[in-house]
Parts: sequence; structure tokens; C-alpha cells
Amino acid sequence: MIRRTGFCHALRKISYFLPLALFACALVIVHNELKIHGLDEIMANLQATPRLQVLAALALTVLNYLVLAAYDWLALRFTGHADIPLPKMIAAALLSYAISNNTGHAWAAGGSVRYRFYSKWGVPGWDILKISLFQAITYLLGALTLGLIGSLLLPLFLPPSNSQPAIIHWITAICALSLAGYWLAVLLWRRPIRLQGFELCLPSATMTSWQTLVACVDVVLSSWVLWVLLVGKLELGFAGFLVVFVVAQVIGVISQVPGGIGVFESGFLWLLSDSIDQDEHLFVVGALLLYRAIYYFVPLMLAGLGLIGNELYARRPMLTAAADNLGRLLTAVLPQLYSVLLLLAGGILLLSGSIPTNPDVMDWLRDIVPLPVMELSHLTGSLAGLLLIFLARGIRLKIDTAWHGSVILLSIGILASLLKGFDWHEALVLTLILLLFIPCRGHFSRPSSLWHMPFSRYWLAMIALILATTVWLGFFAHRDTAYAHELWWQFSTEGSAPRFLRATLLLAVITSCYILFRLFGVAQPFTLRKPDADELDEAQRLIAQGSDCQGFLALLGDKYLFWSAKRSAFLMFTTISQYWIAMGDPIGEPREFEELLWQFREQADHYGVATVFYQVNEKLLPVYLDLGLSLFKLGEEAKVDLWEFSLKGKQRESQRGALNKFTKLNYRFEILPGPDVPAILPRLQRISDDWLSGKRTQEKGFSLGFFDPTYLCRTPIAVVKDDKGQIRAFANLWQTDNREEISIDLMRYDQDSPKGIMDYLFTELMLWAQSQQYRWFSLGMAPLAGLERRPLAPLWHKIGNVIFDLAGEFYHFEGLYAYKAKFAPSWRPRFLAAPAGLSVPLILLSIARKIAGGWIGIFGNRSHGSSHSIDT
Repeated sequence: MIRRTGFCHALRKISYFLPLALFACALVIVHNELKIHGLDEIMANLQATPRLQVLAALALTVLNYLVLAAYDWLALRFTGHADIPLPKMIAAALLSYAISNNTGHAWAAGGSVRYRFYSKWGVPGWDILKISLFQAITYLLGALTLGLIGSLLLPLFLPPSNSQPAIIHWITAICALSLAGYWLAVLLWRRPIRLQGFELCLPSATMTSWQTLVACVDVVLSSWVLWVLLVGKLELGFAGFLVVFVVAQVIGVISQVPGGIGVFESGFLWLLSDSIDQDEHLFVVGALLLYRAIYYFVPLMLAGLGLIGNELYARRPMLTAAADNLGRLLTAVLPQLYSVLLLLAGGILLLSGSIPTNPDVMDWLRDIVPLPVMELSHLTGSLAGLLLIFLARGIRLKIDTAWHGSVILLSIGILASLLKGFDWHEALVLTLILLLFIPCRGHFSRPSSLWHMPFSRYWLAMIALILATTVWLGFFAHRDTAYAHELWWQFSTEGSAPRFLRATLLLAVITSCYILFRLFGVAQPFTLRKPDADELDEAQRLIAQGSDCQGFLALLGDKYLFWSAKRSAFLMFTTISQYWIAMGDPIGEPREFEELLWQFREQADHYGVATVFYQVNEKLLPVYLDLGLSLFKLGEEAKVDLWEFSLKGKQRESQRGALNKFTKLNYRFEILPGPDVPAILPRLQRISDDWLSGKRTQEKGFSLGFFDPTYLCRTPIAVVKDDKGQIRAFANLWQTDNREEISIDLMRYDQDSPKGIMDYLFTELMLWAQSQQYRWFSLGMAPLAGLERRPLAPLWHKIGNVIFDLAGEFYHFEGLYAYKAKFAPSWRPRFLAAPAGLSVPLILLSIARKIAGGWIGIFGNRSHGSSHSIDT
């Protein structure tokens, strides 16, 4: 099992870099295919493309995206949600496809966008997942069908002298076997497919036929967008062109490179390489570049504007209500938007430094700008572009020094653009980006170090792609220049190739130095190890100084501790696949909390996982939103106001009754300090074992206490003794030094004790805490309590209320709430902060499994031994 797990983990790691490797292969193919053309030829061909053809391609793109909406139309009918208005459905489909067409794992990316819309329209999360799967299968049906037809017909359109590429035979086999298997399942398999509680029915043969038809029309229309740019320029007929297009697109989809960029183009050129002459080849290259811009980039840009407009429209009451709401919205949006702008600015400077400048401009410029200044400006511009790409990550993380560095580098880039070749277009774009940055200083206020800034594998891959593309473009543009060692030292206004070589060397040196610094000079990622006794002592001092007793859960020792740089604050967390789950809010010095949360997220990013925060209160909700998380109400914490606590009144009748009953039985209540606990541990152990046996349950963890001698010795113990001095019940105490709050965690009692002994313990403990001038007594959280029951309440509230009402077979939600409610507490909301999307139910299930100690703990037990889940 260990070997298998290790192999799967290694395979998953390799799969992360597979798209990067395929992109590199595609780059090699593109380079070989384009070596017969000069960069100036390609640019001239692009400029000579008739506007009518470009407009026709744009019109076909619009038509094709409307056809894409038919995917959603079929999927909604398949899942039983045909009542969603057509305009809304089309808008959601267009936005999601514009984004998913440009990303890898397109079905997942499109699904997250659809979740944003469909969940508001009453479509359950599981059905949105079914819709995404249905659409992915629909596209595959069309692509596989046309791929099979295309791979069978392609040899008919190849010259007789050419041998058939081996990949064509593989595509034929894959498409045929996949289609045959799926159609057999549709025709013969009648039962629903169940996977871990998820149920999916295969569509009918009629629906499958419609899926295939719509997908085929989609693929044909998308091919027309490229074909219209080649009309009259190729001798190859449309039938042969369609075959090549479909096969190239299937290769691009299989690669999982975002948008198939580079892979589709290289496959298309490779398949046509022996069927077209040099002039036709140049037209194909220009058409592919225009096709990428028209079919992919233009819809993506419009989708981005559409999403921003939708968010502004959805938040229009907040925006008109108060200016600070606009500030919060900008805080959430600007880091992501501005990081993309910096990537754009850096990429522009790098690409500009790789290609030759206009000779006419250089002739004019050399009379104004000295040659050393021109050479230095070229190097400076390339270096500024590289640093801007790295700083984009800092802007995404809202680091203050990243903003200062971006402003400085953008200013340098503007000056360098003008001095190295008077590229005013480039300088204008950089100026606009700079003007957007200057007034937004307040949105980038994290006092963090750029040297310790984390880079996830996705960011590193993106930076590698940009640098690889830049270097390739430079060598491609200067490939006619014969290499000589003297090039490195040639300085002249016409020396574009030497300037490119020097800039490339500078970029390679700076990048290598940074990588070495990251490897040897920066602290390694946080080491996952459970705290020892000294670390728990240090944590206990901070917990006692706080005002929230929840931090005492850290003393269980079953969670990792993540400390701030000054070790004045920490988080406790556990790990599951793909997530680090923090238990509650940070503990310690409040001024350290925001930076600590960001550092926690960044360290999780080092490990390639996301962060989740369980049972957080309302104080830090803005910070969790800034981290890019969504909030889900878990329930409410019950807190008794001890300053107003009294046994008077009808509401306190049960507490008075318990107090009188056990006083007459000569039972007494005592508080035993930590040093006295070891002597009574054997008796506490017997009570605990008896309690667990009687309740037919097992020890819990994570958010609930369990019997551990070391843990119990760290806190005072409240005990109830009978008339013979024998301990019959106990609970360990959580107390803050400032007497702001007191609570209990582990509570157990002898099964032979008189009924109501825990009511007696609670009553005596509250009276004692009141006499010690404590402010609040926390009874812990009542899960799923306080969720809205209104018709327009969020979907999560509706699901939670159903569980609250019907899940008594596994957990006494309603009884637990009723027991805590009889103490007339104040109710404080508790939230889950987690990444939005379809993963939330799985996250909650994983947390429940952590707490219960496994699936048996969830479904096989009906009571928990903690004040946070008091058994009624």
C-alpha cells in the first residue's frame, strides 16, 4: 500500500509538469516550422490580412459561442433544471466557455464559473458538478467522433509519397475504442453509477445523439473561424482542412496545456507541413496567430469585463450604500487584476528586448541618444521586465514593497522603452499601467519580505513559459545572424542580435542567482511536526493571555502549530489531502494575526495545498475574504453572561432542582489545580472508559478533547464527589488570565451516578466562575444552529437546516441546541472559511472524519464526550 501510495504521489507530481513538457515540445515544432520565415514577413502578412476576413472571423466566433450555450441547454435539461431563463443561461455559458477555453482542465475551470451563477439560481452543488461532467462528455463525444472520421480520412488528403504519421493510427484506435465503450454503456447500462455517495445516470441514446450533434457543429464552426482567414490562400479543400483541424484540436485538448496554446498550432503546422508550399505556409502561420487572438483572447478579455461588471451589478446596493464597501470590493479584486497587469508589462518588456527594433527609428535616434545609453537602456528594460514578472506574485499577495518596486520598475521600463528604440506604443501601455498603480497604494499594505515570498508550481511554470517564449522568439528573430564570439562585444545601433544575446545572458544570470538564493539563502518550507512539551508550554502562555478559550485545543498535541516570525502568535492545524485545515482563529498578539494568516497560506502554497479555517468568529472575516476564501456559517457558539447569571426564575428551574437534589445527597463540587491531577488520574481513567463504553462511542479529536493524561495535567479539573468522597464526574477547565472567558472541554461521569449530575456540575461551575469574576462561560458551538429558514436564504443554509432537522440518527443536533439553550446564552456565529466551489461538502466531510476518528466514528456513534457536544 505504501509503495502504491508513493507511486501515485510521484505520478501526480510528474503530471503537474507534463503540460510544461508538452509546451516545450510544441515550441520546438513551431520553431522548425517557422524557420523558413522571417519575423518581418510574418508581421507584414498579418497587417495585410483583409479587414473583411477578420470581421467574418469575429462574426463566426460569436455564432460559435452561441452554439456553445447549447451545451448548457442540454445539460440543464438532463439534470432537471430547464426552468432557468434562456438569457441567464446563455450569459453564464458564454462567460464560462470564454474562460475555460483558455485554461487547462477546462471542465473544472468552467464549472467554478457556472457555480458562481447557477448556485444563485437554485441549482444544487451536486447538479452543477453533473452539468460540468455532462458538458465535458459532450465535447469529447464530438471531438472523438470527428477525430475518428478525421484520422480515417486524413490519409486521403496526404500526398501519396508521404507516409502516415504513427500518431494518426493511435488517434484512430483511441477514438474508436472510446466511442464504442461509451455507446455500449449508454445502450446497455441502466443502473445509476454511484461513487462515494455521488449518483450519476447515463443519458439516453437520444440525448447522447443530441450531444454528439451539438459538439460536432461546435467543432465545425470553430474550424470555420480559422478557415475564413485562409480562404483563397490554400489549394487544400475544406474537407481536408477540417480533418487536419480536428486532429490538431484533439491533440491540444489531450495535452491539457492551457487553451492548447502552442500545441494546437504546432500540431496543425506539422500535419500540413508536406501538403502546402512555402507561400501557403506563411499564410497559415499568420492565420493561426489571428485565430488565437480572435477565438481565444478576445472572448477572454470580454469575459473578464463581463465578470467584473456582473460583480459590480450584484453588489450595487453595497456600492451605493457606503464608500467603504467599494474599498472592500477593490481590496478583493485589485491584487488579482494588478498581478495580471504586471505580468503583461513584464512580458512586453521581455518580448520587446528580444526582437529587432525598427531600423529607421534607430537611424533617427542615434543622433539624439548616445550609444552607451541605448545599450544600457536595452539591458535595463529586459531586466525590469524580468523583475516585474517576479513582483507580480508579490502584488497578488498585497505586499507593500512589491507596490513600491512595481512603481519604480514601471517608470524605469517607460524610460528604457523610449531610449532603446523610441517604442512609444510600449511606453504608452506601461504608462497606463503605472497610472493605475499610483492611486492604489493603500490596497497593498502587507509588511512582508519579498525574499520570503512563495512561488507555487503554477507560478513557476508560468514564469518559465514566459521566459522560454521570450528566448525562443529572440533566437527565431535573429536566426539569420551567423553566431560568432565577437557578437558579445559588438556595440552599434544596428546590433540587435548582440543586444539580445547580452540581455539573455543577464536574464539567465539574474534568474539563476535568484534560484540559488531561494535554495540556499531562504528558509525552507515549514516542517510538519507535532509540538513537543516545551512548545506546548510556550503556546499555553499565549492561550492564557487571550480572551477565547478555544485555543486550549492546541494543548491536545494532535495538531501542528504554525508560529509567527516573532513567536507571539500561532495557528493550530491539521492536514488532509490538498488542504491544511486550521482550527479556529489565530491565538496570541492580535497585531500579528493578519500577517500570520498570510504566511500560513503561503507555506501551504509551498506544499501545493489550499487553506481552510474551521470555526472562526466574525472578528477576522475581512482577512479571510482577502485571502480569497468564501464564508459558510457552521452554527452558533453559546456563551453565558456570568455577570447576569442567576438561579432565579422559572427558566432556571432545572438548575435549581439539580443543585438542591445533589446537595441533599451530600455531593460536593471541587476545583483541583493541575499539580493535584496526577494523583486522581487512575480514577478519571476508569470513569472515562466506563462512559465511553456506556455511550458506545470512541474518542474524538481535532475540535473536541480526548482523554490524555498529559493534556489533563495542564488544566485544572472540576470534580463532583459523592458522600463518600469518591469522584463521580469531572471536567477539565479552560481559563483565561484576564477572566474574560471560562469553559470546559472533556466531561465524563460515572454511569451509575444519579441522573442530572452534569446539570449539577455545570451549575456549580458557573456559580464558582461568577464568584471569581469571570465574564463569560462558553458552552461551545451548536452545529447548524442559527441558519436562516427563509425561502431566499443561501443554498448552504437550506442544506444545513435539512441536516439539522433530519440527522438525529447520527448526531443530536436539535437536542444539543436545546440543552445549551436552557442556560439562556448569547449566541455568537461561527464560520467555515474555505475555497468556494464544489469542494466545500467534501471539505466538511473530511473535517467530520478527522473529528470522529474515521468513518465508523461518524456513522457508528451517536454522542460525543465534550462540552462542545453535550449529550442530552
